[in-house]
Amino acid sequence: MFFWTQAALKQYKKRRLTKHLSTDIYRRVSKLFLAMFILIAINSIGMIFFEKMTPGDAIWLSFTTITTVGYGDFSPSTLAGRAVTILTMYGFAITILSLLAAEVIEWRLVKTEKKKKGYWEWKGMPEHIQIINTPSVDAERYLSRLVHELYDTPSLNDLPVQILTRKFSNGLPESLEKLKVLHRTGAAEDGVVIHKVNLHTAKHIIILARDATDSISDSVTFDILSQAIKINPTANILVEAVLDENRQRFIDVGANVVLRPIRAYPEMLVRALCHPGTERLLENFFEAHGDSIHKFTCTLDNIEWKEVVMTCVEHNFGTPIAYFNGVELNSHPAFDAKCTGDSIAIVVKEGYAFTSEQVNAAFSQ
Repeated sequence: MFFWTQAALKQYKKRRLTKHLSTDIYRRVSKLFLAMFILIAINSIGMIFFEKMTPGDAIWLSFTTITTVGYGDFSPSTLAGRAVTILTMYGFAITILSLLAAEVIEWRLVKTEKKKKGYWEWKGMPEHIQIINTPSVDAERYLSRLVHELYDTPSLNDLPVQILTRKFSNGLPESLEKLKVLHRTGAAEDGVVIHKVNLHTAKHIIILARDATDSISDSVTFDILSQAIKINPTANILVEAVLDENRQRFIDVGANVVLRPIRAYPEMLVRALCHPGTERLLENFFEAHGDSIHKFTCTLDNIEWKEVVMTCVEHNFGTPIAYFNGVELNSHPAFDAKCTGDSIAIVVKEGYAFTSEQVNAAFSQ
């Protein structure tokens, strides 16, 4: 019996200590408000009956008493009236009001803590950019650069950014907090959390590879992509594919953009998000086969850029995209810009058979 009593006592204390953690705060606050107004009504009726006050004066006295303001313009003088006030106001109502204040303060603290640790469910979020997963290495630096680039892009800078990740369960790093990034703690593939990030209202969804070097990440991405398509089939969805052979699978499911994980340049991801299809061209420049960008030494002496382009086209060199003047890079100048430099960057075809000398000679004619 003694041990049963001790166990019951511990359970009772646990319920009391954890009562404030209940998510049903609205019910508790409603009950307290109801009890407080019942006590105010009882006290007011007592003042009308015993003190012969008008209803307005009686209610005024009840409220000034419960808030401990105590103006002193009205007060009970009969024994019965004072007894009612002591019982209803001093005995219960003032205590209930303090409990209400404590509930509100506790709720605000819990709300702040949930927001900080990523457990707050944001309601009614408008069109936003949803980032799912984070890099396994150096996530803070990558996300900081990615969000900066999103905010610097005119078509994206007015959209809220939310991150769904397990990385920051104790709160976002300061660098991301300063960027006003929202976040939700959890794993999208568990099938529950993904429904709590307002994915149905997202304008853009970015699904990063959990591990850029592990092909298993593609299986996780495929599962998340399938769920995202069901929730929001109209969103612009970008996914990362570790294996090139999985690209078509992602496109067949519904991804708008598929690219390889490039952790050093999140800017490429943003460009692909804004201009789907350009990622294939950018990736192609890094491959040994296909079109590529080469730098050729040649002298440009105050020549208009349109003449540079025409000269390259006429001699089948390729497409010029920039010129250099020492270390200074001039990318895609205006057609009538005067160009003076010592080398030129040209997009050339695989297996090109011309040299810097030939390029320079063409511009010397």
